[in-house]
Amino acid sequence: MTAGSAHITDDPHGATVNDAAATDRFAGIDTRLYLVTDSAQCEAAGRSVAETVQAAVAGGVGIVQVRDKDIDDGDFYSLTRQVIAAVEAATRDTDRTVPVVLNDRVEVARRLNDEGENVHIHVGQTDTTVAEVRAALGAEPLIGLSAANSDEFAAARDSGVVDLVGIGPVFDTSTKADAPDGIGPDRLGELVAEAGIPAVAIGGINANRAPDLKGRGLIGICVVSAICMADDPKTAAEELLAAFTGSAQ
Repeated sequence: MTAGSAHITDDPHGATVNDAAATDRFAGIDTRLYLVTDSAQCEAAGRSVAETVQAAVAGGVGIVQVRDKDIDDGDFYSLTRQVIAAVEAATRDTDRTVPVVLNDRVEVARRLNDEGENVHIHVGQTDTTVAEVRAALGAEPLIGLSAANSDEFAAARDSGVVDLVGIGPVFDTSTKADAPDGIGPDRLGELVAEAGIPAVAIGGINANRAPDLKGRGLIGICVVSAICMADDPKTAAEELLAAFTGSAQ
C-alpha cells in the first residue's frame, strides 16, 4: 500500500471523504469494485470460488472478501489460500494490489499473517469487536465494519481502528435471508455523509443499479451474486465497474 490512491467519489450534498488522512490506508488499491464471495452461489454457477475470483479480479475487482459461514476454520483457511493464489494469478505481471479480506475469522487471519500473507478483516456488529481484531492482528491489516446508523458510525469513529464501513442493504437482496429492506440510493448518500469513514455500499447491487450509486460519496460498491452467479465473472466485473464509474466499455 505504497503507491497510487483510492478512488473517491464526492457526495453531491457536499460531503467528501477524499482527504489524505482518510484514504492513505488505501493507497495503491482500486477500491471501486469489491467482491464478497459466496461458495454456494459459485458452485451453483458451475465454478469454484477461486475460479470466480481469478476471473473477477481480471475484470477489475479491486478487493476480495472471503465469506462462508458454513465451514469450519480449517476449511476456511484452505479456501482463503485458494483465493490468495487466484488473486496472485490474476495480478501477476501487473502493479495491482488487490487485498484479500476475511469475513470475521480472526484466528485464520492471524495464522495467515504469521505465515507471511497480508490479509485483512471485515466484521459485523455481532462478530469479534474491532478493538479485539486490532489487538489480535496489529496495526497493518485493514479493518472493515458493517454499520447502519448514527450510533454504529460514532462507535466506529471513536474506536480509531476502523478503516472502512460497509453500508446496506442499498436494495432488497436475497443473499442474506435476514437482510432488512433496501434503504435506497438517497438514504445511502445521507448515511455515507454521516459515517465520516470511507464507505462502500452493499446489497442488491447490479450493473443496472450501479449508476444510481455514483456521486454518493462512496469509495466503492460491494457485490455478491452479480459476480458469483454471473455466466462470465470477468465480463460481469467489467460491466459493473463501467456502470459505477460511468466509463465506456
